[in-house]
Amino acid sequence: MPSPTDRYVNRSRSVRVLVRLVAVVVLMVQATAGAGVLAVNSEERSGFYPLGREIVFAVTSVEPADLEKVSVTVKRDGFEKIASLAMDRDGATLKVRFTPKAAGWYMCEASLADSGQPARAGVVVGAEAIAPSMAEPEDLDAFWNARRAALKAMPLKAELKPVDDSEAGIECFDLAIPCPGTKPVRGYYARPEEAEPGRCPALLYLRAAGVAGHWCRASARNAASLAREYGAIVVDINAHGMLNGQPEEYYQNLEQHELRGYWKQGADDRDAFYFVGMYVRLLRAIEFLATRQAWDGKHLVTMGESQGGGQALAAAGLDVRVSAVAAVVPAMCDFTGPVVQRLGGWPQPVGCDVEDEHTRSIIEAVRYCDNMQLAPRCRAETLIFVGLIDTTCSAPGIFATYNRLVGPKRIVAYPHKPHNGLPEEDRWIGDIAAIRKAFIQRHLDK
Repeated sequence: MPSPTDRYVNRSRSVRVLVRLVAVVVLMVQATAGAGVLAVNSEERSGFYPLGREIVFAVTSVEPADLEKVSVTVKRDGFEKIASLAMDRDGATLKVRFTPKAAGWYMCEASLADSGQPARAGVVVGAEAIAPSMAEPEDLDAFWNARRAALKAMPLKAELKPVDDSEAGIECFDLAIPCPGTKPVRGYYARPEEAEPGRCPALLYLRAAGVAGHWCRASARNAASLAREYGAIVVDINAHGMLNGQPEEYYQNLEQHELRGYWKQGADDRDAFYFVGMYVRLLRAIEFLATRQAWDGKHLVTMGESQGGGQALAAAGLDVRVSAVAAVVPAMCDFTGPVVQRLGGWPQPVGCDVEDEHTRSIIEAVRYCDNMQLAPRCRAETLIFVGLIDTTCSAPGIFATYNRLVGPKRIVAYPHKPHNGLPEEDRWIGDIAAIRKAFIQRHLDK
């Protein structure tokens, strides 16, 4: 019998590591799940429940603990605390029961006053019914068409400087491409030395949040490795148009000054919102790949994690040449979640007081860069990974985005996964890197 996950994925198809960041990089700061004396698991191992079915969370002790002293809370969509919890002991297990009245993401947290890290597990109820928090702006297409027109008016003049890629048989270049109204695309371009015209797929690798960390910078080695692995032409870019290969002081200075809190810059002005420039760079990078003589004209894959996963989805929503997306815990999904009382997607620009005048201006501005609004324009085959205790790139916004995708799609949910890493409890579902690699290879073989 198919699992609830399989049933949901099949319905969707039918309609067509652990990184420690500096304190300012809010996006990737979460503790590993399961550390401590308690463990939480849902009765439905997959974490998928239909609406109307009773949910049972089981709290057990990993180390000796008095379950009578355990404090348990369950929240829906990160906002609403569930009041009607029934709790009973079943031997060495504390069972927490309730029947949800609405579709959404439910996370259970159990803790002891003196135990340190609480234990968590999440489930999704009525996943296919999780709807957008807001309608799309009426002029969404006009907004992005204006930026496409500006790109078209500026000839693509890529500056390529050979670099040592340390991969035999692969050529690698430092890449810079000017963009209208924003910083240039900057990163690395790699290609097989013997690439024949029209024979190579293309990959665009996007970077997670931050500025000074190594994970935020493009990597010649990564570009070359991907080029070898998939026989592809590859572009790996940073999100900000930063120079490549600079001293640490350069990146730290950007992080502390010009790019400090970049995710909040211009959030109340749709034209000045920081992510507009970031997305323009995505369009220019795709244009560069699509004009390479070696590209096969068919396969163009975007991939990334967190902010990188959000960029991968945005690229596909903005350019139909993207044929596949692999997005791990994607950011920029459902910025406006608080409007319907749910946690918004990173960078969570909308506060809880959605009636505040300044917040209203933010709500109107950020929708133009929200993957939830761009998703219906995506025709790519899409693979998304989501963690059900991730409060940075939380589940409801990702599912709301996923439900609007019209191409072939699959979502893989991990009930105990926070933003970073993959806990042992969820390894039975499958390794993220292995699933992603198999997905990309299957796509390229088509």
